[in-house]
Amino acid sequence: MTGRGAFGLTGALALAAVGCASIAHVPNLTYQSIPTASLPAPARCLVLEPPSYRTSPARRYPLLVFLHDGYGNVRTLERRGVAADLFARMSDGRLPEFLVVAPGASGSWFSDSADGWRRWEEFLTGDLIRQIESRYRVLPGAASRGLTGISMGGFGAVKIALKHPGLYGSVSSLSGALIPIGLEDIRRYGWITRLTLRRVFGRHPDRKTLSANDVWDLLHDARFDRPPFVAHLRAGTEDFYGLDRVAAQYGTYMNEHGIPTQVVLEPGGHDWSYWRRALVPIAEWRANRFSYDRTR
Repeated sequence: MTGRGAFGLTGALALAAVGCASIAHVPNLTYQSIPTASLPAPARCLVLEPPSYRTSPARRYPLLVFLHDGYGNVRTLERRGVAADLFARMSDGRLPEFLVVAPGASGSWFSDSADGWRRWEEFLTGDLIRQIESRYRVLPGAASRGLTGISMGGFGAVKIALKHPGLYGSVSSLSGALIPIGLEDIRRYGWITRLTLRRVFGRHPDRKTLSANDVWDLLHDARFDRPPFVAHLRAGTEDFYGLDRVAAQYGTYMNEHGIPTQVVLEPGGHDWSYWRRALVPIAEWRANRFSYDRTR
């Protein structure tokens, strides 16, 4: 059995803001407001419809929910050039077509806040899916539904999948902050990580609340009759925060607990120069695991 992660004292998780791609118009990309009682205001979401969406009215598509990094926001996929790249690849057949939804939730860890004011996990597992399925032609069911995230978003993706088995059929995490968040762990981390975790889970969080959101504790206590989803963990071997070592350990732990998990470690850091190119094989991995509507 592996330990609780290799995230050391340098793990401030202050994500590098490196080189922003120039923004070009992306066809079929819109920003939508989704009303919900889980948040104090409607959630803003980027929605990328697949290329054939408006010309194939009988066709339904898989759904991919993307959770951004700690310094990201609702516009991350557009301003980093990822939305344009995905659309181009789906247009020329390098990727099968699917619909992408990316909510903006800066500094949230995609979790329910201790004060109950912002319940992002509740939103992502409830109103978001219900609203997207009512507004768009997406296929129902876990086999056609995927969740992915970068860094903070990678933590959110894995945590939500563990707490809500059967909701997503495939989960991926890129440079995921799959770190333990016990009281002793939080004290070891850099100030930005401590600050954002305490903003979400409380200035003086109790052990029960932290354990209920700790991906290591959740996996330790998990019991599955059959694999609830398949997973893909990916990280750069020059990750400043050592999240490549965390991915290796946590991937082994997932496999030990009956969740089929692929781990890929490759050259790259904790920045967008790596993330943008790494999202291509993640999209390919995910596309190969979706269930599709064969209607044209």
